[in-house]
Amino acid sequence: MERKGDVPNKVRLRRARADIREALLESALVEFGAKGFDGASTRSIAQRVEAHQPQINYHFESKEALWTASVDYLFGLLGEALEGVLPAALAGVDAWELAAAFAGGIRRFVQFAAEHPELNQIMVHEGTANSARLEWMTETHVRPFFDGIMAAWHVLRVAGIAAPIDGGILYYVLIGAASLPYVNAPEVRLLTGRNPRDSEWMSAHANALVAILLPGLPRTDRPVG
Repeated sequence: MERKGDVPNKVRLRRARADIREALLESALVEFGAKGFDGASTRSIAQRVEAHQPQINYHFESKEALWTASVDYLFGLLGEALEGVLPAALAGVDAWELAAAFAGGIRRFVQFAAEHPELNQIMVHEGTANSARLEWMTETHVRPFFDGIMAAWHVLRVAGIAAPIDGGILYYVLIGAASLPYVNAPEVRLLTGRNPRDSEWMSAHANALVAILLPGLPRTDRPVG
């Protein structure tokens, strides 16, 4: 018999199911990031969080469904990290305020890239060949970010605040430069003797990107996080 104040068994069961589903998604991101879709093993995904293969089958009808759900989950986290950074509408927005917001977005993205290197890893794996997965991910998740960055970058270039870099090129400069040290963290440690996930490194990294990409913005170095 359940006592007053006890959590009902059904509620505990729902929580347990939600918890294992999220754990499997996080494990899947690590596996898909490291090995790509074809090389990833659902058995390894389950073992990483001490789950069983049937639990993957219960929550996800196929490996493809698990990949799709994990990418949805990852971009959902990215959306939360960048929420409210740029104005929803740019008409009438002061260019200097937009530049400060864009700089804040760079800092937030660097922190996210440090915490989730699998974002860049998955993008690289999927971006090297045409596939239905790439098309879905690009149109569903990547293009909204791309379009927002392009619109803001155009305003900043016209105002003379941004570096004279084509928007399409800027996108890849920003994504690559923000992500690579965290994807290649072991190499960074060997070459520099420093840990790129230290807050001091991340802040210096983000401030450097702001200085390079927004040379017209007065420098105000800020910590990341």
